[in-house]
Amino acid sequence: MVFKRKIKRDEYFLGKAIRGEREGLEYLVDEYQNMAYTIAFKIVRNNEDAEEIVQDSFVKAFRSLGDFKKTAKFSSWLYRIVCNTALTKISTRKPVITCDIYDDVERNEYVDHGNATWNLLLESDRKKYIDLALSKMKDEDRLIITLYYIAEKSVSEIIEITGIQRSAVKMRLLRGRKQLETELKILLQTETKEL
Repeated sequence: MVFKRKIKRDEYFLGKAIRGEREGLEYLVDEYQNMAYTIAFKIVRNNEDAEEIVQDSFVKAFRSLGDFKKTAKFSSWLYRIVCNTALTKISTRKPVITCDIYDDVERNEYVDHGNATWNLLLESDRKKYIDLALSKMKDEDRLIITLYYIAEKSVSEIIEITGIQRSAVKMRLLRGRKQLETELKILLQTETKEL
């Protein structure tokens, strides 16, 4: 029942946004900016670029709302814009490896803020190791893993967002899971030795 209410609420505010009403536009930004940032950051691995990409993506989406076909979810459509904008951004520059992979924990909607400080610390530590492991993956695999596990998108939605064929998405998910597991084992083994 909660799921249906969220869909109705999203449709209500999307309608307002399509009509150019500020309330609808603000709702869409509030609802989707965290995951849009997470996706952009996983591609470009730079806070400033990710923020710029999210801003540009919302501007592009809002300018094209009249063309939006309701056969897709707004989130899938927006995340495709984010992916394309981020991929364009990295194609115009050489890849930069940064040490700033511990982006602001408050930005990511998948962190639970309602628990005690200890649980927040544990979650932050988990996130640190997942980010480290993800940073060792190929860009395409990291994007697919992020969309599937962090954005909780289905394979069909990932196909819609990325334009990648179903078999390639499934292969990258399988390969990404295995690589993520391997990298986490290496990282955690190193961490244990250092204790």
